[in-house]
Amino acid sequence: MTIKARYMLLAVLIISVTLLILLLSSRQEKFIHKTAINEKIVQTRSFSVSSDSTDLNTSAKGTLFIKGDKGIPEHIQIVASISIDPKDWGGVAFNIPDKWYISNITSSYPEKETKSIPADYITTLTTADTENKWRAIIEVGRGRNAYKSTGGGTGTVVIDLVSDKKAIQESDQFSISVAVGSDEKDGVKIVGPDYVEIPISLTDMSDD
Repeated sequence: MTIKARYMLLAVLIISVTLLILLLSSRQEKFIHKTAINEKIVQTRSFSVSSDSTDLNTSAKGTLFIKGDKGIPEHIQIVASISIDPKDWGGVAFNIPDKWYISNITSSYPEKETKSIPADYITTLTTADTENKWRAIIEVGRGRNAYKSTGGGTGTVVIDLVSDKKAIQESDQFSISVAVGSDEKDGVKIVGPDYVEIPISLTDMSDD
């Protein structure tokens, strides 16, 4: 091999290595730019509630991811892991406040029942009454027919809420309630005897 040929081969190798490095660097940069973590999240709220006042073993545990812009919430995602006692007809209920709307519900409950359809175990109730504290109620595994259990089980529920941007003000304070279980006292059926309210303050978001 002549000296000229050796120089040409060396030049080709250098160019090839340079192009390979640039290609790998470009791919890595694109991958990094596509990764978004907690985008637009202004607050998170955790909750946990169980049917301690009864003999039932029903519970709900999860987190609220509150997303928005300039401290004003625009979207709330509720991610909850639920467990409903086989004897419980009350199930789990999520109470949604005024000025918020349900945009989507995803559920795996009852996840171990392969022949069951999760959508059949969810009921949504809404009201146009502005005097009512709750605009909507999302019921999971609640037996409304003759107060009978739906069989119980476990699963994950993801609820997406969007705000009425024209109605919400920075001074607003509201809460989301999660109720579990059922009971009977003096012949009166009681639904959701155990519950927790998760407060959300827009003032806290502005301070963040």
